[in-house]
Formats: sequence, C-alpha cells, structure tokens
Amino acid sequence: MIQKVRSTNVLRLGALIAALSFSAFSAASAGTATDSGATAAASGSETSTTTEELNSSRHCWRKPCGGSSSSSSSGGSSSGGSSSSSSSSSSSGGSSSGSSSSSGGSSSGSSSSSSSSGGSSSSSSGGTTTAALSISTQGNHFVDAHGNTLQVRGVNVSGLESGIIFSGGTNYWASSGFSGRPDFTKIAAWKANAVRLPLNEDSWLGVTVTGIPGNVISLNGPAYQAEVKATVKAANAAGLYVILDLHWTAPGTFAANTQNPFLNADNSINFWTSVAIAFQSNPAVMFEAFNEPFVCPASQGGVCSTPAGVNANALLANGGTQSYYIGLSSGTFGGSIQRVAHTYNTVGYQQVINAIRGTGATNVIICGGNNYDDDLTWWTSNPVTDPHNQLAASIHHYPGEYPNNAVTNPTGMNAMLAPIAANHPIIMTELGDEVGSNPAPFATPALAWLDTFGYSVLAWTWNPWGGANTLIENTSTYTPTAGLGVTYHDWVFNHK
Repeated sequence: MIQKVRSTNVLRLGALIAALSFSAFSAASAGTATDSGATAAASGSETSTTTEELNSSRHCWRKPCGGSSSSSSSGGSSSGGSSSSSSSSSSSGGSSSGSSSSSGGSSSGSSSSSSSSGGSSSSSSGGTTTAALSISTQGNHFVDAHGNTLQVRGVNVSGLESGIIFSGGTNYWASSGFSGRPDFTKIAAWKANAVRLPLNEDSWLGVTVTGIPGNVISLNGPAYQAEVKATVKAANAAGLYVILDLHWTAPGTFAANTQNPFLNADNSINFWTSVAIAFQSNPAVMFEAFNEPFVCPASQGGVCSTPAGVNANALLANGGTQSYYIGLSSGTFGGSIQRVAHTYNTVGYQQVINAIRGTGATNVIICGGNNYDDDLTWWTSNPVTDPHNQLAASIHHYPGEYPNNAVTNPTGMNAMLAPIAANHPIIMTELGDEVGSNPAPFATPALAWLDTFGYSVLAWTWNPWGGANTLIENTSTYTPTAGLGVTYHDWVFNHK
C-alpha cells in the first residue's frame, strides 16, 4: 500500500526485485523511454500533491510484482513456445490419486466432489482452443467441458503487467524473474489446473504514455497482444485454464505503472472490448475485470480514494469519478508512489460486463470488491446483471490484513459471502503467506477453509523473487519455497 502502509504489506514488498534496477530494464528492452520536455502529466493535470515512499524503490503496494530479468536459467523464449518439461508428473491439471496434503490439508467438509482436472488441449491460436478445455459457471460452482464440478487450483505468474511499461521494447517478462515466457508445464507438474496472468491496459492498447516527470514511452500494442496470445496458447497446451486479469490501469495518457483505484472510462472499456474479441472463442479463458479496487471511504486512510459522502458500492457497480492518478515519481521503475491531482470518470463492473458481452463473448467474468478484493458487499447492495449468468466473485487473502478474513474472522467472512455464494462461484484469485516455516501458518487454515466450501484459489506467486508470497525458489529446479510453496504444492498435488 501507500501511505499508512501496514507492516505486513512492507514484508510483501520485500521480495520485489532486490537485484532489478532501471538499468537492467533498459538493457533488457529493445526500446527506451524518451525524455521529453513535457510537464508532469500527459493530460495537462496539476503536478503531484503527495509523494508517498514505499519500501525503498518498490513499485507495488501490497505484494512483490517484479524480479531480476536475468535470474532464470530456463524461463523459455519470450517469443516462442514454452520449453518442454522433463518432469514425469502430470502435465495436465488432473487430479492426483495421492494422499491428503501434508501441509495445506484438505477439509472433509467440502460441499462438492470437485474435479481438479483441467484436461489437456492443443490450442490452435492465442484466441482459440479445443473443446477439451472449457470452463463455465453452473449455479454456484465452476464446471469443465463435460459438466463436472471443478475447483480451480492454480497460481499467479506476474510479469506482463509491468514488463514493458517502464521503457517500451519487447522484453515482456523483464520483471518476472524468468528469462522469457514461463514454462507452464512446470506449473502443471504440480497438478495445478489454472494460471492467472496480470495484464496492463496501456501495453495491450499500444498507446503512447507519459510518466509523471514527462518521460514519454511508446508501446507496441500488436506485439504485446501477440505475446499474450502466445502465452495463453502455451498455458492451454499445458492443460491450464487462464485468467486474464486487468492489473494496472491509468486514465488518459498517463502511464499505468502501478496500481490505481479502479477502472477508468478512458481506456478500460477499450481494453476489455479488445481482449474479449481476441479470446471470445476460447472457453478456457476467464476475464477478471479489475485487480483490487480501493475506492473504500477516504475515512479509512490515505490508501482509499472515494470522497466523503460518495457511495463506494454504487461506484464499484456503475462508475463515478476519481480525483487523482497514481504513478511512479520517476516515471519508470525505481520511483516512489506519487499522486497527481486529476479528476476523471471511472466505469463500474456493469459497464465492463456490458462491453464484454457486447462483443458476443460468453467467457466467465470475475469481479472482486472494495479494499483490495476484501469487501464484496457491493454484490448484494448494488448487484450487476449478466445475460449469460457467467459471473464469479473474487477475494484476496494475505496474513495480518483485512476486516474480512477467513482465518482470523471466518464468521464475518462467511456471512458476507453466503448470499453471493448462493448463486456464484467464489474464487480466491490471490493467496499469499510468509516464506520460511512449514506448514505455512496462514495458507494452511485458509486452504482448509476453501475446501470446506469448495471455493477455488490461485496462490501468489509463481515467480522466483525470494521472500514472502513466492512459491518457487528458482527456475532450475523449481523447488517450492519453505512455507507457502511447500504448503501449496502439497495441497494441490495431493488433492483428490
């Protein structure tokens, strides 16, 4: 987070790119930022009013989102397909016949006998896949191509949200800790069945953006889109469902180089319209409309953005206005979080649903909630509609945070989710924990809680950055990290 950051958020930032600097980005990228003599912002807004330091030069508020661009020995090509796995473990998301997890623990109270099998698929392009790999919602659960109940068990792979936004070029995975596109067969070897890919709306749209100090960055949209499509194809070929998550946004021609409060009217609808057209024929792809809104009332502190008297739940559902853009003071990697006074229109979840459905796409759409996907009360106070009834609700869980927490306050969490879960699948699209001791103290009870209700989950994150909230130690052996990595691996691999 930014101002008034909680100590656990700072710990999450500790895994972010100890070895990565802006010079590494510049050297790895084909293009470089152009320093223009322009004033601070691309839209002529006021100069910044608040500079909020994070843990040194970190550019993510709540969790690590970058890594050394040269740390991987086997990350695969950034333009070709994923490298082949030498593992003898299953490369599909199939269920294991092994025993119960030695650390994560599966609860026997699961409300359904969910199938973990993603099935293998031979994708013919980035936007299409064979019918063998398909996911949809049926009532309050996910189902596969054969109508079997499906519990999504996957991982996040960070990189595409940040890779080229700092300097342009084509090194899409520069911040990921991999040398190129990740090898998704390694993920499938854990018997996971899904991967979540955070995206950047500016990079996808190929706009020319301007950082706070005036640095201009030209982005190649078609090339970025081709990499996303190739990445989805590689993940599907490994038997993984894919969640495309709009992670970083920015209004106007500001650079989307960190988290902003919510969707904006300038670019977010164009992004989702284009993404939906690209992947509407691929039923193995789900769309997560926005990562971690923080339009909570301003009375909750500097991390929130909604003025006093504004109904935050109504804003999430149907849009409204925001009063500032958030970016990096340097305009590129290594800067501190800075706010620039700028009033712009936001769009709500309903407008995104309408835009996606307007393309003819019937893919599952995932919507989160306020306060970093913790407060989902808007689902019941200001419900949205989907003509295809293909909506799922997302929550995020990290230790030591949030009033709605299934580990420290399961009663409150269950009460909030019950009316939503009656009609929609619940999916925890980010689960994090500390690294160091087994079993992971937070993830273990969180996973048992998820199993109790048959909810789905993807852990943050499959990046070899080191520190909290990482699943693997490196990209040579893919050894699970002590704590979160071991606990999550055992839970997924041994899950029935």
